Amino acid sequence: QRRRRRKRAARIAREGPSGHRQARQEAQPHMTTVDPAEVEAISALQRRMESSDAAERAAGARQLCGSVLRWAFHPMGCRVVQTALEQCSTDDAARLAAELRGHVRKAVDDKHANYVVAKIVEVLPGEHSAFVAQELRACAAATVRHRFGCRIYCRLIESASLYSDAAALIEDAVASRAGELCRNEWAHFAVAHVLEHGLPQHRAIAAKSVLQEPDFVRIAQHRHGRFVVEAILLHGASEEQRAAVELLRSEACVLTLAQHEFGYTAVAAAVKSKVCPELAEELAGSAAKLRESKFGQRVLQDVERLRCAPLEADA
Repeated sequence: QRRRRRKRAARIAREGPSGHRQARQEAQPHMTTVDPAEVEAISALQRRMESSDAAERAAGARQLCGSVLRWAFHPMGCRVVQTALEQCSTDDAARLAAELRGHVRKAVDDKHANYVVAKIVEVLPGEHSAFVAQELRACAAATVRHRFGCRIYCRLIESASLYSDAAALIEDAVASRAGELCRNEWAHFAVAHVLEHGLPQHRAIAAKSVLQEPDFVRIAQHRHGRFVVEAILLHGASEEQRAAVELLRSEACVLTLAQHEFGYTAVAAAVKSKVCPELAEELAGSAAKLRESKFGQRVLQDVERLRCAPLEADA
C-alpha cells in the first residue's frame, strides 16, 4: 500500500493535474461512470417513495420488487431502498427486505448496502428482520470488528429486546467478549453501545468482562478503550461504577491519569458519576498540578462544575 502511494505521488509530481486524476482513479477503482438514464430512474423512484400518497408509495414498492439486491449495492439506489423500508407498509417493507436473505454478510461488507441492512433492523419488527442476526452468527467475530459491521451491531443492540435471535447474538459476540473487544478500532463502538443501550443482563455481562481485565488502567489509557471505561462510569450500575473508580485509584496515580491524553476521559467520567466524592476533593487539592496540562484542565473544569452545582441549587 505504501508503494502504491509513492507511485501515485511520483506521477502527480511528474505529470501534474492529469497524473493526479489518474492517481485518483487508481485509488478509487470502484468509481465508475454514472448512466444519466439510470440516475433519472432512481430519482423518479425516490420521489415516488417520498410521496404523501400511500397508494403511490405502494406502487413504488411494487416497482422496486425484484431489484432490491441490485439497488442496495448502488450509491444512489441504496437510498431509495432505505426510503422504501421506512415509508412503506410493514408488509411491503418485509417483502423488500426478504430479497437480501442469503446476502447479509456481503451487504455488511459493502459501503452502501450496509446502510440498507441497518435500516432493516431499525424499522422492521423481529419476525421480519431476524434473518440478519441469524446470518451474522456464522461470522460474528469478524463482523463486530468490521468498520461497517459494528454499525449493524449497534442497531441490533437497540432492538435486542424485540426478538431472541438478536439478544443471543449480542450476548455471545459482544457482551461476553467485551474485555477483548474494547480496544479494537471498530468493536469498541459496539461494546460502549451495549453498556449504554443494551439489555440489563447484557450491560452487566459486558461491564463484568471489562472490569475483570488485568490491565484495566491500560484500557482507560487506550485510544479506543477509554470510551468503554467512560461508558461503565457514566451508564453502569452503581456497584460497577464504584468498582471502576476503585480500580483506577488503586492501580494508578489518578493525578497522572488525569493528565494523560486519553486517560483523562476516565477520570472526568468518574468525577461526573459522583460515586466517589473523595476523588473530586483529591483532584481539587491538586489544581495547580492539573493546570500544567490541557487534559488536566479539562478534568479540573468538571471538578469545579461539580463543586459549584450545590451552590447553584441553594441559590
